[in-house]
Amino acid sequence: MLRAKNIWVMGGDPRQAALAALLADDGHSVHTYALEQGAGMKCEPSTAGADRADCVILPLPAAGPDGGLNTPLSERRHHLEEVLDGLRPGQLVCAGMVDGRLKELAEARGLTLRDYFAREELAVLNAVPVALAVWQRRGKGSECPGGRVPLGHLVSLNRLVQPVHLAKLLLQSA
Repeated sequence: MLRAKNIWVMGGDPRQAALAALLADDGHSVHTYALEQGAGMKCEPSTAGADRADCVILPLPAAGPDGGLNTPLSERRHHLEEVLDGLRPGQLVCAGMVDGRLKELAEARGLTLRDYFAREELAVLNAVPVALAVWQRRGKGSECPGGRVPLGHLVSLNRLVQPVHLAKLLLQSA
């Protein structure tokens, strides 16, 4: 294994919680923030200490519908400014589907921002399960076209594959 890293996982859905658990299982020092309703790990009450992280991981998508940090598993709203203000210039921040506003906020703070969803490998891994989930939600049936694999299995697979692949990508670049 590479040198153990100090990693902060902030916000997101069950995929982020799974990512945090996988990184911890690999021996990294992992802190979570704005994941209070996620299973398994103790959630930090503030971003104090995040400035010492080797890498800060924001969710996919990074910004929620309200423009704040995407936090469906949090008890409260978190402003992107609040999160980024706790980081140090030059710090590596990885996020998914980065919008112009987040780019501007990161640049103004001197942060090194990487959009992991812009990487072809992750976009391809994500495409099939998402398309099949849309198929199912539109009432096209509970099985894949051709009737071979229940869609729920592929959506569950996506929830595992995406964080595992993301962890590998992040550890290679950090």
